[in-house]
Amino acid sequence: MDIGTFKEKTYTLEILYHIGALEDSIHFVFDHSTKTCAIVDPAWDAPLFIQRIHDKGYTLTDIWLTHWHFDHTNAVDEIVEATGAKITVGVNEVPYLQIDSLPETVENNDTVFIGNTPAKIINTPGHSAGGICYLLDGHIITGDTLFVYGAGHCSLSGGNINELFHSMQKLKRIDDDVMLHCGHDYGAKVNTTMGEQKQGNAFLLLDNEADFVNYVNGMQQGKIPYPEDALTQAEIKAML
Repeated sequence: MDIGTFKEKTYTLEILYHIGALEDSIHFVFDHSTKTCAIVDPAWDAPLFIQRIHDKGYTLTDIWLTHWHFDHTNAVDEIVEATGAKITVGVNEVPYLQIDSLPETVENNDTVFIGNTPAKIINTPGHSAGGICYLLDGHIITGDTLFVYGAGHCSLSGGNINELFHSMQKLKRIDDDVMLHCGHDYGAKVNTTMGEQKQGNAFLLLDNEADFVNYVNGMQQGKIPYPEDALTQAEIKAML
């Protein structure tokens, strides 16, 4: 099993990579002082996650969702039934959720806590109607909104390319030294910073909305290859 671990002052972020049929990255936020844990986008293997948290001496109290898609939510109900964990999701994602458990909702600039560890909510619609990112101290968990040198498609219910463009403008304001953590390991590397992505991720480099829409449409039509590594402004413009 591929695992990433990042120990910070109040919490440890642990990531299990390549989980399940669609090789999701599952994120755990362990709050040191309260020994509580939040799991982000749990899918495919609820018993594994619950046991892993228990074995570390922590209690699973929270489920943080970035968006509604099946491969990010299909273990939610099983975890809630086993632990009673509270679900948090963006308010605009509720109409699309395909889970039985009732969530609590958050909006842009809200702050959620796992124990004494805060995470700021950033509304990032586009891949889905109500997608959100969780900004922790030094780390951002983006689900499928932003990947390493890529971004999520806009082809399912609630997806919107123009909204994705405006979400990217928000993400450009994240500090350069913040580490990016995605819902899937699709890029040329696992570990990256927002600064590195601002320099080579086409979805962040395109600052004209019409060009952005043309780029994404071209990709969805198979005319532009999906990027797995850094691109330059000149390389991107040559594709348009």
